[in-house]
Amino acid sequence: MLLRVLSVIAFWPLAGATHAQVSDPGDTEAFAEELKRGEVETAAGAEIDPWEGFNRKMFSVHNALDDVLLVPAAKVYRATTHKKQRKGIRNFLDNLRTPVILLNDVLQGEFGRAGNTASRFVINTTIGFGGMGDPAERLGIPQHSEDFGQTLAVWGVDPGPYLFLPLLGPTTVRDGVGAAMGVAADPSIWIRTEAAQYYRFSHAGAVALSRREPLIEPLADIRENSLDYYASFRSFYLQARKREIDNGRTNFEDLPDIGEFEEFDELE
Repeated sequence: MLLRVLSVIAFWPLAGATHAQVSDPGDTEAFAEELKRGEVETAAGAEIDPWEGFNRKMFSVHNALDDVLLVPAAKVYRATTHKKQRKGIRNFLDNLRTPVILLNDVLQGEFGRAGNTASRFVINTTIGFGGMGDPAERLGIPQHSEDFGQTLAVWGVDPGPYLFLPLLGPTTVRDGVGAAMGVAADPSIWIRTEAAQYYRFSHAGAVALSRREPLIEPLADIRENSLDYYASFRSFYLQARKREIDNGRTNFEDLPDIGEFEEFDELE
């Protein structure tokens, strides 16, 4: 039963993702470090959060569930594993996401990044012991994350209102649709066998724990010290998503013009 609950929590973008959607190990660690340094702005335009009253109530419900379910489980996970083991598990889970990242690299017209993604998968799956290690990083092939929400943004889809749901966490209408597309793209979703079901629950539970564990102290600190925990959380999510969509660029004009590719003409 606990594993089934964790499998739902795993879709929380800041704990599994970001599936978020702060979804890779580097993003999780960067999020933790930024929270520790207090690099979270609390301002967010009312236009992005027209459902703020509802969202704040759902945020409170989520925090209550997080306190009694995921945080205790994450502490047990930390107590029973070594730091290097947890890092290896995060690497392994990230390696499993590589096909989705590769697909979204291609859909965004980021063929150079797609080549890096494919190279990382081959290298880490082989000499990285199935993805437990990250020799690709040491070889100068950096990690990055892509998802369907980012692809929709590059295609020009507006984010829509900000939305927070218990256990599912922060998102926007666009990113919520992208998250659903990501779930549908997982082949194990469509396989109706006992083994596939066990894999789905096991994978989701592992994602939930591995993403939540490094955030135990940072989230507790900002929750205690922030004047408005909800606004801080919302602001960081929106900033993090913009950075991911920009791929580190400072201007959307620098993004590739996907309209130049014939395969996307029918989308216009």
